[in-house]
Amino acid sequence: MKDLARHLATYHRLAHELARARARLAGVPEEMQALHDEHVAAQAELDSLAATAEEARQQRAVREGAVTAAQDQLQKFQQQVPRVRNQREYGALLTEIDHAKSNLRALEEAVLEVLETAESATRALEERRGDFADLASRYAAALAEWEARKPEVAARADDLEREAAAVRGELPRAVVAHYERLAERYRGEALADVLSVERAGGSVIWHCGSCNYQVRPQVVLEIRTRGAIVQCDGCRRFLHVSETA
Repeated sequence: MKDLARHLATYHRLAHELARARARLAGVPEEMQALHDEHVAAQAELDSLAATAEEARQQRAVREGAVTAAQDQLQKFQQQVPRVRNQREYGALLTEIDHAKSNLRALEEAVLEVLETAESATRALEERRGDFADLASRYAAALAEWEARKPEVAARADDLEREAAAVRGELPRAVVAHYERLAERYRGEALADVLSVERAGGSVIWHCGSCNYQVRPQVVLEIRTRGAIVQCDGCRRFLHVSETA
């Protein structure tokens, strides 16, 4: 009789190893994740500073244009002073001139503000670029090393795929299909170890290591002696009894 429980446990192990290998190939390997995160954060900071400096430069051009327009308007009002005909017109013109001067001062201050912002962001950008150079060099070296190891990881993934397929062929199709559904539901954890707790007096209680649901001793015996495939009555994962349990 086939030990289906052991085949399923083997398939579970291979599926996990294969998933890890595929994840490494598709993303950033665990050993360089911290460096990758540091590099991404530093690059994001550089991009943000560059964007701030560029936006400030664009705003400066816009506000300087507004200053020029305000200066022209003030000059027109001042040129009208000799042509006023009475005190009322003179008072109204002075009010317009004062308003134009106030508006011009506000616009000039706005120009200085964006100029300071641009200069500050540019200085910070240059400083960060200096620090970033070393980080970028270390990241490039780690990336090159990973690219050199990738074929080995890809070959191992291919081997695992073949091994998993061979073991899968030893299992009933219905079991494999249900395993895959459980793996999708529980993020790969379709198997649960059966754990034991020894009570006072020497009696042993068995329970599911995932949901803690109690497992009957007869079930443990069937898995051990006949290689039976049994699901937990609680979480419905397939139960696994290790040889040392």
